[in-house]
Order: sequence, then C-alpha cells, then structure tokens
Amino acid sequence: MKYFSLFLALVIGMWVVVPGSVLAGSGFYVSGEVGANFASGLNTTGTSNDRASVCDEYINPRYGEVETSDEVDSGGKPYRTYNCTGPNRGSGSRWQNEFDGATGILAGAAAGYKFSQQNPNSPLGGFRVELEYFFRQANYDQTSEILTESGESRDKIRDEIVRTTDRIGSLTSHNLFGNLYYDFINTSRFTPYIGIGGGVGFTEMEYGGLWARNPDPDRIRTGVGLPNADEIRRNLAGTVSAAQTTIRDTLYGFQILFGVDYAITEATSLGLKGRWVNFSSFRDDRVDWELLRSHPLTLRRDGSEPVWSRFKTDDVEFFGLSVNLKYHF
Repeated sequence: MKYFSLFLALVIGMWVVVPGSVLAGSGFYVSGEVGANFASGLNTTGTSNDRASVCDEYINPRYGEVETSDEVDSGGKPYRTYNCTGPNRGSGSRWQNEFDGATGILAGAAAGYKFSQQNPNSPLGGFRVELEYFFRQANYDQTSEILTESGESRDKIRDEIVRTTDRIGSLTSHNLFGNLYYDFINTSRFTPYIGIGGGVGFTEMEYGGLWARNPDPDRIRTGVGLPNADEIRRNLAGTVSAAQTTIRDTLYGFQILFGVDYAITEATSLGLKGRWVNFSSFRDDRVDWELLRSHPLTLRRDGSEPVWSRFKTDDVEFFGLSVNLKYHF
C-alpha cells in the first residue's frame, strides 16, 4: 500500500507540475499505468565461507588438532582432508536450488516527447522517447528443498543434516528506464506501438535458509576417525543454521514494449501495454544468517572468523501487462 501511494503521488505531481512548463501541442506527454507482472522461475546458487563442522570451536574445542580423517575409502586413502586453519575457507562449497514463477503488482509513471506532434512531416515520423519509473513486486512465497550441493556443503548434508531449504518471499524493485517507441500512426483512434528500453532496477529479495541437524547424535557421521568424535556428535545434534533476511542488488536490464492506445479526447488516451523485461543476475555477496549451528556467526569463541554466505540467481525476467493513461500537451 505504501508503494501504491507513492505511485499515485508521483503521477498526480507530474500531471499538476508539468502542464505549467510546456505549451499545448508541444509533443510532451505524461502517463501512468497499473497492472500485473508475471515473473519467471529462478535458479539459485548459494556459497559460504564456512569451514567443515569439525573446524567450529563451538562444536569441536579441539579443532586445532584436526588435520585429516582416519576414515579411508576403498583404495585406502584418507576419506577427506579438513581445512580448519588454512586459507580458502569454503572453497568448492555450494548448493543450488530452483523456484517456480510468481505474480504481483506493476505500477509506473513516465514523461515523454512525441516528435511528430509539432511536425507531422518530420523524418522521425512516429518515434517518441520516454523516461520511465515503474515499481513491481513478485510474490514468490516459496520454500524449496536444496537440490544439489558440493564440497563441504555436500559433506554436511550427507553426514549430519536432516533438512536443508532455501526460501524466497517477495521480490521488489524500483526501476528507471529510458525508452524509444515507434507509433504506427493512422486515421483511426487506435495507435499501436512497439518500443525498446534500457535501465536499472534497485532490487530487494526476502530470503530465508534452514540447515537442521539430526537430533540423534548416534545418526551423525561428522567427526568419524577423530579422537573426540562423540563430543562432536553431541554438540552438533539438534543444532540449526538459520537465516531470515532481506538481500539487495542493483540490476541492469533491457525491455521490449508493445501495446495500443485509444484516443478518448484530443489530449487523453487510454491503452493496454505489455512488456518483457530481462535483468542481469541477482547477487548479494554478504548474507548474514541469524544462527550458525545454533551459535553466533563466528567459528571461534573470541569472535574471530565470522561466517556469511553469498546468494545468486540466474537472469531475472518478467512479463508485464498494464492499463496505461496518457495526457498529451
């Protein structure tokens, strides 16, 4: 409701202020629109600078003694090498997920100039240019089990975790675009048009994550081969890593527009407008979780080695359909 109120204020402001600064027949116009957007599904990737659970001082007070596991594979080689104190934390650790499409509101306002308004014989013909602001919100409201994982994330999911999910609530963006249109001018009241545009979207996403460990220490395999394996299992049992936060990024994109306007009066037209918008991938490199294995977001009790994650999607796309009202000066 807050965003819709801002949208109405912007449109009313343009309609009140702009007419006083331009002449009738000048070619300038303002417009407002309201409608819906249909967002595509999202493929996501998460990474973290966390270490293996046995390297967490809260879980394993003897983390400094950890070098390699005594467990061996069929070839007699160590099952895994732990990186508890060296560089490259979280190297190769990632998880991937998928989310279905979503719908939500689309609302915007624009100011433009139509070249043929003053000179119908202009070589620019039916071209017009426009500066546009629009707001959109897509309500994904989905929780999805993690599909694939690698590195330390795979080890944790296999050895200690009983549930791993990502959640996306709503995705909102404030967008500024410059557009170029071509109007197919004719003698009827209907004017079809096509257009292209480019711009930027200031985007926020509600994100949540949950990694829940098995409450039964006897069913946890983490720490196998280490001298204090039982202690590690007890400390891990029932712990969670959890996030519920808002993540942000600035996206760059382009759009293809099309529609038709109907002239109600000489100055006012009502139309139906469609658009397909493609933005770059969304990425936030500093996602802070509330809990790491049910303790503060550090690997050490002195507060050193803070842990955070990175979250990325593939390209962000949506289709929009709206009712558009224009006033020509």
